Amino acid sequence: MKRITLETFIALAHLRHFGKVASQLNTTQSTVSARIAGLERDLGAELFARSSNSVALTPKGRELLTHATEVIASMDRMSRAVGVDPYREGTLRLGVSETLASTILPGFIGAFSAQYPNSSVEIIVNNTGFQRDQLVERGLDLALLMGPVSHALIANVPLLELPMIWAVAPDHPLAALSEVTVEALAAHPILSYATNSRPYIELVESLRLAGIRTPRLFSSNALGASVAIARARLAVCTAPRIYADDFIKAGKLAEIQTPIGLSPLFFTASYRTEPGNELAREAAEIAARIAQEWVP
Repeated sequence: MKRITLETFIALAHLRHFGKVASQLNTTQSTVSARIAGLERDLGAELFARSSNSVALTPKGRELLTHATEVIASMDRMSRAVGVDPYREGTLRLGVSETLASTILPGFIGAFSAQYPNSSVEIIVNNTGFQRDQLVERGLDLALLMGPVSHALIANVPLLELPMIWAVAPDHPLAALSEVTVEALAAHPILSYATNSRPYIELVESLRLAGIRTPRLFSSNALGASVAIARARLAVCTAPRIYADDFIKAGKLAEIQTPIGLSPLFFTASYRTEPGNELAREAAEIAARIAQEWVP
């Protein structure tokens, strides 16, 4: 019984869709079907109940899943015992927040490629909500995002805590003020992260506590777009200092001081703690090491 057959079985047990398994394993649906059919034939048992849209484990399949997971983990331990890394080759499906894509990502790619020269990386830059969902649904192997992700099968490795600032265009009316009052701030549109993000929710609550119940809040899951809108004098934006500093030094943004404090953003490298995802675990440790180079 081949390792790839067991890995295909485990993937189908979790994803419950031949197409998704084929995509994850970089193969075809017919190959996935052939592996599962061969496994069922060898064992003399039906492992999946099939419907038009999905598959589900049978009682025999659920029993095999426990053993298959243990076998893969045991094979990994044997490989490492003799100094062989079973995940030296493979594809890492990586989700990255825009903030980290413009900071630690280049260093991470360099370090990862040096340690795993025969592995490739598929990079998806998107917001935290998307990454979290994809990670839980096994559409990603590793996510560098605003975390942690609260899930029984997700491990979180701390990366960075990034201070946030308020910023406007240098010729914005608020840029000339030494201290911007809450009322003056609320007189302008404010740009924050996506509406389902922690920074947005906390900002709404902070403004409410300050007496601003109906602020003009704009949300964006693209930090670059928020900064561009702020530079056009169309809004006040919130941004990580590490991201905004280059714009400030170039005279393209100006930091302003307000009574409304902004909590720092906490980022993690999050991955599924399942056999077969060891490459993601190793990559998370690499990301944590590279992130320390960005700590002031």
